[in-house]
Amino acid sequence: MFNLNNISDLIKNAPASENEIRSLEDKMNIRLPVTYRSLLKNTNGFSIAGGVLIYGTEDLMERNETWEVNEYAKGFVAIGDDGGGNVFLMELNDEESKIFVLDCGDMNPQNATIIAVEFNSWVDSGCVSELEEGELDNPIETCSIVLTALPIGGLKDLVKIKNVLHIKISAFDLLKCSKTLPCELVNEYPYYQAIRQIESLGEIGQGLKVVSLKR
Repeated sequence: MFNLNNISDLIKNAPASENEIRSLEDKMNIRLPVTYRSLLKNTNGFSIAGGVLIYGTEDLMERNETWEVNEYAKGFVAIGDDGGGNVFLMELNDEESKIFVLDCGDMNPQNATIIAVEFNSWVDSGCVSELEEGELDNPIETCSIVLTALPIGGLKDLVKIKNVLHIKISAFDLLKCSKTLPCELVNEYPYYQAIRQIESLGEIGQGLKVVSLKR
C-alpha cells in the first residue's frame, strides 16, 4: 500500500490496469518488480514539482530505450529520473525493492548507488534519498569487500552473500575462498552500495569488512 497524500506538489495519474501492465511487459520482454507494479495500479506514474518523474506505462519503454538500459544495465529497469540527469533503477527481481541511482551518462550498475532500500517507503517520502546530503555530489568512492569470518550458516549463508552482493563467483570457489581467511570477495565496488547491502544481510554480514578505496 502507498500513502501519497502527504507528498506536496504531487501530480498523480489514473491507475494502470493489469492488461496495460502485462502488455508493456510483453513488449519489453521483462517482468516488472512487484512493488513497482503495485504503484502503477495506484497511479500510472507521477511527477513531483522539482523535477522527479516516476514513469508510467506510456513512457517506461521509451525512457528505457533512451537510457539504453537493456544494453548497459541488463537485469535492471529505469523507473524514473530526477530531471537533473540522474536515473532511478530497480532490479528485475521480485524479491528486491531497492532503488539505485546512476548518472544518465554512465549506465554501468557497478557505479550505481543505493538511495533507498524499500520502494514503498521511498515513494511515500516523496522519493527522498536516504543518502546523507552531499554523497551524490562527491566522487564515487569504491571499496573491496573482504570475508573475515565464516558465517554460522556455512555455504547457505555464503550463497546469500553472493546473491545480495551480486558477486560473479561460483559457490564452489566462494566456499574454497572462505577456507583461507581473510578472503577478498570483490573489489572496485561502490562504497555506499556495499555498506547498505551488507547492512541488509543482518547477522550474516557481520563477517564482512569494507575496505575503502578512495579515488
